[in-house]
Amino acid sequence: NSIEGCERQREHPFIVTQPGEVARGKKNGLDYLFHLYEQCGGFLIQVRNIAKERGKKSPTQVTNEVFRYAKKVGASYINKPKMRHYVHCYAFHCVEEDVSNELRRTFSERGENVGTWRQACYKPLVAIAARQANWDIDAIFNAHPRLSIRYVPTKHRQLCHAERNSAIKL
Repeated sequence: NSIEGCERQREHPFIVTQPGEVARGKKNGLDYLFHLYEQCGGFLIQVRNIAKERGKKSPTQVTNEVFRYAKKVGASYINKPKMRHYVHCYAFHCVEEDVSNELRRTFSERGENVGTWRQACYKPLVAIAARQANWDIDAIFNAHPRLSIRYVPTKHRQLCHAERNSAIKL
């Protein structure tokens, strides 16, 4: 695929891997996925520094500007759709790494696909928000240094809101 004369790097699909496990063949594991979020945070710092040098307002969260910068410096594999698609999985991993790793082990041993694992990451994060912040998922993101730079997925807000409403009715 050639876009404006440059070859686009093709990203290999993700598979559910256990912590520390390297994916085989033309696949990427979950440690690599989580590493992309760390890398993206690094790009945000670079974008902030450039903005500061130029006397411009700098972003506080990972924005389109950060994704454009990543692409410009050759990291086209870091893109908005992918990073937003798995952000709740990364959030779960940041907030409760041990529980996240246990879920990874279980899904890897059962040979589950990454889509099933991704769906399974929603419920524990809603439970964490319920337990720690009265279902306020924004508070969970804002309280964590690696998550405060991320946008909270609308779906997660909706899930927390629905869970809170059903708990209040009981």
